[in-house]
Amino acid sequence: MARRRFLRTLKSRLVMAVLLCFICIGLPALVALYRYMNGLVFDQVARVNRNWVADAAGEVNRSLDAVIEAVSWICFNENVKSAMGFDAPLTSGETLAVFAAQDSLSAYMAGSPAWDDMNKIVVFNEDGVSFTFTKNRYGTLSDVDILRLRDEYSSVEYDTGSYVKLMFSQTLNSPYEDAVVAYGRMDDMDAYVYAEVDMGVFDPLFEDALVDGLYIVGDDGAFMWPSDPEADMLDSSSYASESIALSIPGASIVHFENRTPVGLGSAYGLGAFVMLLAGSTVLFAVVSVIISRFLTRSTDKLVDHMGHLAADNAFGEVDPSIEEGDDEIARVGRTVNSMSLSIAELLERNEKLNEEKRETELSMLQMQVNPHFLYNTLESIHYLAKIQKAEGIASMSRGLSHLLKNMAKGNGERIRLSDELELVREYDEIQQVRYMGMYDIVYAVPEEHMDLLIQKFTLQPLIENAIFHGIEPTGGCGTITVSSRIEGDHLVVSVADDGVGMDEAELERVFEPRQHFKGNMTGVGIRNIDERIRLYYGEGCGLSFTSHKGRGTVASVRILLEREVT
Repeated sequence: MARRRFLRTLKSRLVMAVLLCFICIGLPALVALYRYMNGLVFDQVARVNRNWVADAAGEVNRSLDAVIEAVSWICFNENVKSAMGFDAPLTSGETLAVFAAQDSLSAYMAGSPAWDDMNKIVVFNEDGVSFTFTKNRYGTLSDVDILRLRDEYSSVEYDTGSYVKLMFSQTLNSPYEDAVVAYGRMDDMDAYVYAEVDMGVFDPLFEDALVDGLYIVGDDGAFMWPSDPEADMLDSSSYASESIALSIPGASIVHFENRTPVGLGSAYGLGAFVMLLAGSTVLFAVVSVIISRFLTRSTDKLVDHMGHLAADNAFGEVDPSIEEGDDEIARVGRTVNSMSLSIAELLERNEKLNEEKRETELSMLQMQVNPHFLYNTLESIHYLAKIQKAEGIASMSRGLSHLLKNMAKGNGERIRLSDELELVREYDEIQQVRYMGMYDIVYAVPEEHMDLLIQKFTLQPLIENAIFHGIEPTGGCGTITVSSRIEGDHLVVSVADDGVGMDEAELERVFEPRQHFKGNMTGVGIRNIDERIRLYYGEGCGLSFTSHKGRGTVASVRILLEREVT
């Protein structure tokens, strides 16, 4: 009730404030309002014009990119390259190969959007073999000779890694007109492609144009199309200019826009001002009431929704109605809805993390049956093995004892990378006795990475997986490499083996649960390691695999970069 009274009071104050401002300011306020609204209209028109120019420029660039794509296709098409590998004069078989290349080109261009604006395409080599496709212009047998006489042909430079160059030029044959031409070179061959594009490619800018002041500028900064701009357009106080790059290197579209809005002294401005003055007395009162109701209604919705979230613990629910509009209340509404979703996601993530932690701890507790008895027994076995000089049994019992002690400390905390590698070494001591040197582990971890933090028992299952599913099936010896690197704010630790590897089908099933995972000491498995990392570190972190059949597998752990605080 108190809130309702407050809103009603706020509404009354809004109405009185608007009316008082109108009465006190009067005509000067109307003039200022008109100028302001006039400026908004001008800005809106300018924005619409800029959007139209951007869309038209995008259409032009898509057409130019289609030309580049078509010329690139020709340069790398095997039929065309085969035909351009011949010397003139051609044998009958070579002539057939040239015809096959023409057929391939014809079939491709029939479905290419580049063909709409194309004048002609000339494909030729330095040994006298050539053929021509025409569309909007005719072709002649001397086209190749004319091309070789052009300065641009001998001086064209291709960007690094590029085989196509677009530029402004003129048509190859009379009547000579402006055109866009593309030169292409075939890889490792003295063979070339010439494509001539009609200036109609720029029709989206100049035919049925919604705006004026559009010009094409070449790579030398000179205005090329359709003409030079008027002198006053180059005055920055009267006109603003905006450039949009073309797919032709160095060329751009320049849009000149009049900075001067319609003034109050113009016929349009005076008429608009008179109409505004005549209706303002009534409209100000009506608008003030409407605005006040609108503001209080939005506030009502926002307060009701926030109260519902807090009282009913309904985080995750959103109310689209509080986001309607572009005012401050709508922005607050969008923030509240976003906050509701974020809190719900955080609660769900914490609940899932806690559940995963409980399951993991339960799994570890099942392995902690009378740990002191196990430790003492293993120490006795180690002592007896030493006396009997059974070094393999001594090493295996010592490694298992150390490994069990570390496992008994819990599986949820993070440890230094150096400690995690020590656990791997202890596990390695056990497996080396079993496999009698079938594999070696190479550590390529920089010293400066040793104090970085990682979840405990992350690498041991990956080593286990590399031994059992990578190296052991080969029937021979192998090497496992443990390495680390820093990528931005992430630490990536990789376990690579040179075992049997996996094909794509096997790689897709690597995260599927296995009913009998051979030798899995922790019971967590590959899939649970990935889920545990993602739950703790969030998106962008986790476990990934790359593999090639017969060449080995690389398992990579990506986690956030955290260093132990001393």
